[in-house]
Amino acid sequence: MEAMPAEGDREQQLLDAAQTLIREGRTLNISLGEVADRVGVSRSLLYVYFDGVPAIIDALFLQHLDRLAARILPELDSAEASYRERASAAYAAYLDYLIESGPILQLILRERHQDSPLGAESQRQFRRLLRRVAEDTRRALSLAPREAFVLLELTAGIPEALARLVRGGEIDREAAHATCRRLVTASVDGFAVAPTT
Repeated sequence: MEAMPAEGDREQQLLDAAQTLIREGRTLNISLGEVADRVGVSRSLLYVYFDGVPAIIDALFLQHLDRLAARILPELDSAEASYRERASAAYAAYLDYLIESGPILQLILRERHQDSPLGAESQRQFRRLLRRVAEDTRRALSLAPREAFVLLELTAGIPEALARLVRGGEIDREAAHATCRRLVTASVDGFAVAPTT
């Protein structure tokens, strides 16, 4: 007789199925029926865990945001490293996260403005992480807050594009890391305040 999955296991199976559907379609436009079919359960069972697709997407977002924060924050908190070294290490960690996890966070954030599936806690945690990284960037490079956010948005595209190439088999991970390091450090160097004489 087959053992029944534990509560946490079933919930994770549902999240994994939703994640796979989002990756395959590159959209958040999934249905409860598709998730149920992927796991081989009834739609009514999904309601035991989630009250709809937005709740599933919100749970996925929080899960991925926690994973990302666990990777990049230790890199940024390295007291003995320069900002340039910390930023390079944080973007390398982001690259690894994207290679391993795919673009789930990007897809959710891209579609959040249309009909946001994110709950208040997800939004709060995302803003907290973004402010933390932006404030570190602002202080280190003597930028205005808006400039720091723009720099982060522009440089985030570097590991995002490289991860897509690695996942597509166009370049290897080592080449992606070398390219990421070069481009991120050049960006940081370009924004660094030159010492006055």
